[in-house]
Formats: sequence, C-alpha cells, structure tokens
Amino acid sequence: MTEPAWQDRVWARHRRRTGAVLIVGTGAVGGFLAEELARLGFSPLHLVDPDILEVENLVRHPLGAPALGQPKASGLAGRIRREFPPCEATGVDADFLKLPVGEQLWLAEQADVVVAATDSAACQRRVNAVALAARKPAVYPAVWVDARVRDAEVGEILWVLPGRRTPCYECAAEFRNGAADAQAARGTRLDIQLVALATAQVVAALADPEDEHAAILDRQRTAVYLHGLTPTSPAIRDAFPTGGLESRNVRIPFPDRPCPACHGSRLRTWDAARTPPDEREGARWAHVAAFLTIVFIVMLLFLVLAGRFIRS
Repeated sequence: MTEPAWQDRVWARHRRRTGAVLIVGTGAVGGFLAEELARLGFSPLHLVDPDILEVENLVRHPLGAPALGQPKASGLAGRIRREFPPCEATGVDADFLKLPVGEQLWLAEQADVVVAATDSAACQRRVNAVALAARKPAVYPAVWVDARVRDAEVGEILWVLPGRRTPCYECAAEFRNGAADAQAARGTRLDIQLVALATAQVVAALADPEDEHAAILDRQRTAVYLHGLTPTSPAIRDAFPTGGLESRNVRIPFPDRPCPACHGSRLRTWDAARTPPDEREGARWAHVAAFLTIVFIVMLLFLVLAGRFIRS
C-alpha cells in the first residue's frame, strides 16, 4: 500500500489536526505528549531535551530498553517518524537554556503552539519569555511532587495566550507562592499519561479554536488541575475532597504588581483579561466619545465665558 493511500485510510476515520508544535522537555509528560500529538496529526514537531534515557526512566517514558543511553529528543523523534510517518519530527539534543537566543526565538516562531514540559523552573521561565516575545500561545504541563503532595497526585496544565490576554507562567509562579519545581520524577505512568492526554487537548484547542477540544479552554480559568489515581494526601483534600479521577479548572489571577515577564497586573489587565474583543472595542469607542463630549463642553463653556468677558 502506498503512503498516500495509507494516510487516506487513517484520516478517513479521524479528523487530522494541523499545526507545528515546539516541545521543550521530552521526559515523561513531554514524551507521551509528543506521541499523542503525532497521532492527532500535528506536524512538524520540534523536540528539545539534553538528557539521555536512563534505566529509571523506563517505567514512565515511551522509549523502551533498546533506547537506553540514547538522547531522548532525537530518539523520540526517530520513533515518531517510524511509527507515525505523516509526522515530521526533529530532535534537538541540547539544553534549551544554553541555545543561542536567536535559535530559541526561531524555534518558537516556527511553532503554532509552544509547550514547556521540563523539570526546571529556570527553563520554564525562559520558554515563557521566548513564547511571549514570539507572541505564541504556550502550554506548561507538570506533575506536582513538592513536599505538600506525595507521589504525583496532582497534574497541572497552564496555558498562556500572548498579548497579556491571560496570566503568564511567571504570574502563575507567584500564584503558587513559590512552590518547588513541578516535575514528574515520582509520577506513575498512569498519572503522567493522564496529564499528557489532557495537555494534547489543550494544544489542539489553542491551535484551532474551532476544534471540538476547545471546550477544555475557559477564558476565565486558564489552568486545569487533574487528580490522578494515587491515594489522596491531606495536603490536597480541600481541592479534591472526593478523591479518585477528577479535574478542575482554576482561574490564575494576575499579580498585584506588574509581572516581570508579561508586565501584566490586576490593575492594568482587568478589562483585557475578562472582556471579549468585541466588547473591548465597543468600550474603547465609548471612552473616545466620552472624551470628545468633555472636550466639547469645556470649549463651549470657554466660549460662553469669553463672550461675557468681551461684552463687559
């Protein structure tokens, strides 16, 4: 069977999503996410990660034992090209933080959606800055394993729209009160795959607002928290009192002071964050009309007073 005929049969039953995605971090969450995006039809995928696959990664990574000792990014890109031929996947075996600034920006500019799935807060912040500079929507999936939560009970997916329409990663970091770096170090495979699948829906929605997955996005709430299948610890029972598999959309507020990355704050972005574009345009013209009315009244009063002064 020729390749075009093979692809026709695949996409005859499933609507193919389109768009380029940059994934920084191809560990547990990023690895499964890359495969899911390839299945959905996204292409090209640019994968960036400096690490190699080690024994402790095997239980929570799509690459198996034959890939031990190989770079995660290029190894995963090769696997995707073999198993999902319609997807053009490339791997960059490098630390995103150490790439030249121009290359960082170029990678982001080539993408329709940027994903940061690393276990480094510094790298997440850098991806945030680059995505904002390139004016690209970005997604930040993670699994909480800080001291307050045991064994990756909570997955977090934050999405950011450019132009201060939503709080950015730095804004969310302040919201978390400086929690430890979120990572998937102790997460079980089920928890990690759950976060990866939900993240794929967010990416699909950002790439195409008309996609059926767009329902996962909430203009007022720009993060999803997922409770996995592990036992519930006291630290999160208030958020997920019933335990078990559950999700919840959360509104990440803008900080009180201007954010150092996106410069957004509650005062400066209140209308932009909560008002639809058509309403904002109407409000803008209303402000202009009010200003012109005030100017007209002031000029009229000036002319009346000037006339009285001349007559006197």
